[in-house]
Amino acid sequence: MLSRRTSLRTAVAVLGAGAALALSMSSPAFAANEGDHWLNTANCTADQKIELHLYSGVYHDAQAIDPTRTNGNCEFILWDNQHAVYDSFSGAQSPWFYDGPGHSIQASVIDHSSGQTAWGVVN
Repeated sequence: MLSRRTSLRTAVAVLGAGAALALSMSSPAFAANEGDHWLNTANCTADQKIELHLYSGVYHDAQAIDPTRTNGNCEFILWDNQHAVYDSFSGAQSPWFYDGPGHSIQASVIDHSSGQTAWGVVN
């Protein structure tokens, strides 16, 4: 017969293994750089947003660029594998773009008034 102490250890081990399995099944392949990354030039500011979104039952990163300051001469771009997937002079936030396996998204802000360019993180 198992002692009470052994039964408790076994129960804790089973619960721990179950929690680890549940977390690993819903975790993304890559989950780096989530959060807000600010891009600033003399006349332009934008928030490069990186969040986990659910795609086909699995969480992966998604990115958007959200301009917070513009003088009308600011260009806000999202690049995926060095190709522009979003390019706007608008002050509105971009749509969210999938940034899972096979994708490498980076944001940039071009200040056409000052000639400055700010680059965000590559994810």
